[in-house]
Amino acid sequence: AANTLVPKLCRAAAPFTPIVGVISTVLLVGASVAKCAEPILGAGLPLQFACLALHLLGGILGYFACKAASMNEKICRTVAIETAMKSSAFGFLLASLHFGAFNVRVPSAVSVVWMAIT
Repeated sequence: AANTLVPKLCRAAAPFTPIVGVISTVLLVGASVAKCAEPILGAGLPLQFACLALHLLGGILGYFACKAASMNEKICRTVAIETAMKSSAFGFLLASLHFGAFNVRVPSAVSVVWMAIT
């Protein structure tokens, strides 16, 4: 919508959007992980593998579910990206706001990292 309303502004901003996205992601991931660094280290590899599997399997299942439904490649890829990139940061925020136990935030913090990597 913005590109239709203010195309010159969008063209001027376009070269900067990748770096803004990277900086935002690094800050978001860093903030989440920094708050839970000790429990993350204590949880070890099982937590890492579980969070990695969540994002990888979400993307793979989303892609192949669309393929099975005979959708075109563009739709399959879009669904795969959307299912793989569920908002772990939102989960971290919800856990912070609604649960008293600090360790409830740990899986979401780890998931934020794997979401950014995958």
